[in-house]
Amino acid sequence: MVGPLGESPKPLRFAPVDVATVRENRGWFLAIGVASMVLGVLAFLLPFVAPRATAIALGWLIVLAGVVEGSHAIQSRGWAGAGGEFVSALVQVAFGLLLVLSPMTGKLALMVIAAAYFVAEGALKLIRAYQHRGLRGSGWLVFDGVLSLALGILILTGGVTTAVRVLGLLVGISLLTGGMSMILIALGAARVLHTRA
Repeated sequence: MVGPLGESPKPLRFAPVDVATVRENRGWFLAIGVASMVLGVLAFLLPFVAPRATAIALGWLIVLAGVVEGSHAIQSRGWAGAGGEFVSALVQVAFGLLLVLSPMTGKLALMVIAAAYFVAEGALKLIRAYQHRGLRGSGWLVFDGVLSLALGILILTGGVTTAVRVLGLLVGISLLTGGMSMILIALGAARVLHTRA
């Protein structure tokens, strides 16, 4: 059950999630999934619609995604993945704010920041995938984590440029796959309990 409003998100745990808790909050999981996918589409389009303001606008978009994800983590405190999601939200907000300040940073600093963001997100997503290993669609969660890790490594090794236009596309991919993961968590929990009923 979800605890009182003043309760903090549960710390990061590696135990499997409580499917009943996910099912009780599945509306929130679906909402965060859809919101993340919408923000992902905006991140894709932003470099083409407003190329001059892309860095700052993309930064605020990521901050918004982090705030939404953090709100979901607090709302779903009984979920074993809430701690990891809250940390992920903090990482997103920090990365978004650094992007907003990107005109004041060099290209090398931006590359390191972007790589660190994707690697951290990938690691947190893989932990979440492990926690949801009993749910249908958990393979998508693994894909989501591996993809984020790969993007971070590609940036770090110079395999992908950190040009803002490309960065917008990478962030869009990350948000889209993350949103799909949240939707699959909700649907997977509903199917498991329906099967057990």
